[in-house]
Amino acid sequence: MKNKHLKSEVANLLEIVDKTFGKDSVQYQNLDYYFDTLVTVYEYNYDSEKDLLGELKDLINKLSEKIPELTPKQFKEKYPNISEMIDYLDKWLTD
Repeated sequence: MKNKHLKSEVANLLEIVDKTFGKDSVQYQNLDYYFDTLVTVYEYNYDSEKDLLGELKDLINKLSEKIPELTPKQFKEKYPNISEMIDYLDKWLTD
């Protein structure tokens, strides 16, 4: 992992929230979910041979060969929010 202390910091923070609100609390569940998602994205983008964003784009391109609405132009029209999210992540997560 790029930052070997990341997982322990996340665990410590979750432990504090657990002690304050409990593991069944909405606060804990949300924090756990958000960190899990963010750490996964971080690891895939910085610590793996696999670029999650690149994999998603490749998959959509492969699917577009059989599903016309997934071709780049139609994809932007039919799924503008997903398209915007991909563009945003592409801008901020890639070098």
